[in-house]
Order: sequence, then C-alpha cells, then structure tokens
Amino acid sequence: MALTLRRNQLTDRPEDAGSREERKYPLPAARAGLLTAWLDARLPRDTQYSEGVVTSCYYDTPQLDSYQESADGEFAKQKLRLRWYGDPVDPYAGVWLELKSRDGARSVKQRFRYPSIGVPNQLGLIIPGREELTQRLRDLAGVAAQPVGPTLQPTALIRYQRIRWQSADRAVRASLDTNVQTSNPRGAPIWLPVPDGAVLELKSRGELPPQLAHLAHLGLRRTAHSKYALAVETLYGGESARAG
Repeated sequence: MALTLRRNQLTDRPEDAGSREERKYPLPAARAGLLTAWLDARLPRDTQYSEGVVTSCYYDTPQLDSYQESADGEFAKQKLRLRWYGDPVDPYAGVWLELKSRDGARSVKQRFRYPSIGVPNQLGLIIPGREELTQRLRDLAGVAAQPVGPTLQPTALIRYQRIRWQSADRAVRASLDTNVQTSNPRGAPIWLPVPDGAVLELKSRGELPPQLAHLAHLGLRRTAHSKYALAVETLYGGESARAG
C-alpha cells in the first residue's frame, strides 16, 4: 500500500497491544446458531461488548493494491480502515482509525479514536479524505508519519453482526461475524450481501486451548478469509478487481 508507519511509534490500546495469531474459519450462515451455542459452552461472552453491528470503511488505491495483496496471498500486508460500532453510531464505543498489519498468521492492530465532528453523512459520521486522513494520523499518533499516498481513497464499506467471546485471562478471543454486507462509500448508500462472508475468527497469544482446538470436527477449515477482498469482488466484480 501507499501508507507506511513505523509500528513502534504508534500507541495501541492495552487490549490490542502486541501481536496475536489470527485464525479464520468461514462457515455457512445457516450454521451460525449451532456454532454460537458451541462457543457459549466453551468461552464466556465478552463482558463489555458481547454483540452488535460493526462497520468499517476500508481505504485503497484505484489499482486496489491492498486488495491485490489479499487476493495474491501476500505474506506481509496492511489495511487502513475507519471503524465504528452500532447502527447508528454508538458515541460511547467511538469511531476508530485503524492500521492492521499482518505477517503471515501474526497480526498487529494499531488504533486511535477518531474525533468525528461536523455534519454527519447518511452513515452518521464524516469519512475523512486523503488530506484530513494524513493530518489525523499525524495528530493522533503524535509522530511524523509518512504521507498517505495521493491516490488512497475510501474503497469499500463493510458491516456485519458480530458476537464476541473472551477468556477470563484475555489470552483468547473469538468473534463470529454474520450478515456481512458491503457498499460503495463514494456512491449511493446501497448495501449488498457479501457471498460467503460469514466467518469465525480466533485470536490468541499462543496455542488454542484444548476446548477450541477441534473445530475440524464441526466441519470448519482454516483459510485466509478476507471480508475486504470478498467485498471488493462484490462491488467491482471479481475479474475487474483482480485486473486492478
């Protein structure tokens, strides 16, 4: 991508600090109820935000460089997004500017609360353009970040229903995302379903505990599932997206 930040200059929230191994298991939407019950028997629900709507605005270049990284299975990649919670926006959960970096299965998410001000759009907030985005990254990080590339732009809105679980020691987190939809942030606010978008995500600082280590028995297989890549293909067509 056209954006590069030095990781050790950014301030993580405590719960997001450090890298985790991220495992993704796509599933048919019809099996979400069964999987929810299975997880409820093995992990406690997140005490702060057990479930709710999550919406993200992903940034990319006109050539869809970030998408190509995902579609090509690049080992190291980054995604820049604006994320908020609730429908409409929950002012207590806030709006967050996030840079997610992956190195194989290891991921690091650096995030900063975004001060949504001014007259909101139909989504309940203002999606920053390139100039404001560059300034926000500098202000929020408190460091000199390299400028956002001149062609980086809002590319895909993604929203879904998320249920969250977290172990008592916070070493393991699980989330189940269903009803995944996408919309073009530069077009009319029309939401389209994302085929095969439902996914279970497990994050841990080490090996999974025994009670979660046998997902294959449920017919789930770990993949490099990307809601963003699926959303881009839904919005812009698979072949045209791959061609850039």
